[in-house]
Amino acid sequence: MRIMQMGAVFLWVIFSNNLFAQTEKSSTTTSTSLTEAHTIIGMQYFVVGTLAKECHTYLDKPDSFVKETQIAWLGRNAKFIDALTKYQATLFAEIESTYGKEKLEAEKLRYRDVVVAQGSAIVQQFFARGDKLAQCRKAAEGLASTYFDITPQFPLYAEALSLVQATSR
Repeated sequence: MRIMQMGAVFLWVIFSNNLFAQTEKSSTTTSTSLTEAHTIIGMQYFVVGTLAKECHTYLDKPDSFVKETQIAWLGRNAKFIDALTKYQATLFAEIESTYGKEKLEAEKLRYRDVVVAQGSAIVQQFFARGDKLAQCRKAAEGLASTYFDITPQFPLYAEALSLVQATSR
């Protein structure tokens, strides 16, 4: 799963380069690399939620499994979610002040589309590795542990950590 995430960087770069190119002139607080990190963190949260949602019925888990899984992940990754939230507020405010509300709404949709497309591709690749029930068992083990967390073992940890550092200054 972690190797597949690295392949998703291509679309993040396209998104963040487009977005940053539009905000670079007036920005001192946003950058291409930080926008990429913002997208990486959002996508990892999407992957966690989607795996929980896809697997809860296969594993005969209660409906609360999805929400509980997401809440646990959010708690373990709070510093990254906090950084994402702070950066997103800065980035979106900058886009709106520079280009207006209409452009901001378009950028929000594009961000969501990138996160959903890449996150969905990762989840599909994960399930393509074998029987869905067996893969859901692996996913549940990973979701119950720190496997899907943003830790030094996460392939894009340095990028995610850079956003934490930039937003805590």
